[in-house]
Amino acid sequence: MPNEGTDVEVADLRQRLAESEETLRAIYQGEVDALVVRGPNGPQIFTLRGAQEPYRILVERMHEGALTLSTDGLILYSNRHFATLIERPLEQIVGRPLAEFVPVSDVPVLKGLLSDGARWSVRRELTLQSGEALVPTLAAASPLVDEESGAVLLIVTDLTAQKHSEEIAAAEQFARSILEQATDAVLVCNRSGRITHASWAADRLSGQPLTGQVAWHTLPLHIGASELTEGQEPAMSVQALVHEALAGRSVHRLEAGLDQPGRPRQHFLVSAGPLRDRTGEHIGCILTLTDITERKEAEVHQAMLVAELNHRVKNILAVVQSVASQTVASSPSVGQFRTSFEGRLRAISLAHDILTQLRWGQVDLEHLVERSLAPYGGNARVAWSGPTLRLPAQNVVSLAMVLHELSTNAAKYGAFSNGCGRVEIAWRRLDDGMAELTWSEREGPGLSGEPVPGFGNKLISRVMSYDLQGSAKMRYAPEGLGCRLTFRLPNASWIETEHAEAPLAPVGN
Repeated sequence: MPNEGTDVEVADLRQRLAESEETLRAIYQGEVDALVVRGPNGPQIFTLRGAQEPYRILVERMHEGALTLSTDGLILYSNRHFATLIERPLEQIVGRPLAEFVPVSDVPVLKGLLSDGARWSVRRELTLQSGEALVPTLAAASPLVDEESGAVLLIVTDLTAQKHSEEIAAAEQFARSILEQATDAVLVCNRSGRITHASWAADRLSGQPLTGQVAWHTLPLHIGASELTEGQEPAMSVQALVHEALAGRSVHRLEAGLDQPGRPRQHFLVSAGPLRDRTGEHIGCILTLTDITERKEAEVHQAMLVAELNHRVKNILAVVQSVASQTVASSPSVGQFRTSFEGRLRAISLAHDILTQLRWGQVDLEHLVERSLAPYGGNARVAWSGPTLRLPAQNVVSLAMVLHELSTNAAKYGAFSNGCGRVEIAWRRLDDGMAELTWSEREGPGLSGEPVPGFGNKLISRVMSYDLQGSAKMRYAPEGLGCRLTFRLPNASWIETEHAEAPLAPVGN
């Protein structure tokens, strides 16, 4: 007969077994908060209730996300901080694959993390999807149970603030590198106009470190009026420019002048614009100063050259007009006028050609003599001597015309009209800034009687008197024409070493 007490005990054991199996099923299926650890003595159950309540509170109050995952990535447990991190209700997280909350690009990272985390502790950066935003995290995975169960504990730390700090540091370093390499002066100001960053060029412009100083106290720019005269007010102050930029308005390429003690005025193109933070709020402004001093000086120089060119062209036209008028008056025929006028134009052209080659600087008298007498046999029939004498540009055209008239006359009537005549030229320095040039013809056809002075003589006398502030004296001798020219040389430069190129006999005075 069955013992009644035994039946009751068996029934009780069956009831407890059923309850245990149901509990294990609930635990395994995630219906209760507990962990099952398989050990040498069989499964051991650790709940987060009752005696384990302090651990549950600890996990729930962590500032990191805490997850229990299967090796295939199924979320078995999540604390509320992780739910907050990805902006999902807790009930939508447990039982779902973690891959659903990871962008596609980071799924391979997650798989490797879970695979390695089932065996040992690993850390890797993992991006989570939080609505439309991406959240950078540091995920630390480690095995929670033995190898047979394969559960993984995952602690997720939000790196948003750290990444933001790194971005700020990187941006700061990048901006500093740009400022150090910038050739323009660049100033970054806060809302009060105080300089927070300055380029190397800006510090060099001021001659002192600018960081920490107020922009309009440090750089006294005359904005909008780079050519201010004394007493004239600038079109805009630096303070007004900064306020314009802080109000969100950009200003570009205003001309400005900068006056500093002991330095010539510098010229700049000034631009300014607002500086915004990530939210778009105006937190300061940026000023850029581009040095255009050389350009302004070039513009002034160009204006002077244009004015000088205009003056020279007018002078040339006046000379040509005068020569043409006088040549017409002294020419008995159109043919003779053409010949005489073209020769005089060539003399003017020669002088301007020499001046152009030397950029309208001083011209060596010897060079002018050589070029002017080259058509008549050069130094085979011409000898010259004298110290090195630099002619100012305004004297070159006049002396070129005088040498042309003398050589033309010699070609028609004097030393160059036969096969053996020659010309000797000498110059020397006189007192009171005067110079003397003598023209002596030798072995020409000779002169019979006193010749009648023509237009060439009048031209020489007029040029020497009015243009060169000197005089011309003609001497008609049987051996040929002699001419003594004196003229003033303002700002002339003498080199006292005597030299001569004299293929013929030395020239006497």
